[in-house]
Amino acid sequence: MTHNDTSYPRLETGQIIPAFSLPGPDGMPHSPWDYKQREHLVLLFVQSAKTSRDLLQTFASHYADFREEVCAILTITADPVITNLQVQEELRLPFPLLSDPQGNVIARYTYWDSTTRKLYPSIVLADRYGALYQQDTAEHEAALPAITGLLESLQYLNKLCTP
Repeated sequence: MTHNDTSYPRLETGQIIPAFSLPGPDGMPHSPWDYKQREHLVLLFVQSAKTSRDLLQTFASHYADFREEVCAILTITADPVITNLQVQEELRLPFPLLSDPQGNVIARYTYWDSTTRKLYPSIVLADRYGALYQQDTAEHEAALPAITGLLESLQYLNKLCTP
């Protein structure tokens, strides 16, 4: 069930996603603009890399499918960089875990309570031009859409974007 509360930001389809730069496990900044005009982008927002291991492993197991559709994945957590680094290495994730412990970026995309540091898991799919194609937010990770649906959306986007 997708959350319908209006107390969190909803981006408009076709709107350019908000820019940001966050540190990855390598300490280097990562931004959606690093992929612009080259790759579609999935932004995955989760509370913590430690508690979202199953979801992260599911995305990792489908990483080749996302790459086949010319799509990069960035995962944003409320964890500090060191926690993301530990989980990244432990799970051998092929995509970066970005750290946003203050929730400044998280709050631009999904529900964020700065007092409790709670967020609603969210998946944002942007096309290679940075325009929002799909945004799904749920109170629990299990309620997020299946990866097969994301891959179908990417296949459709590739048909639209192929010159």
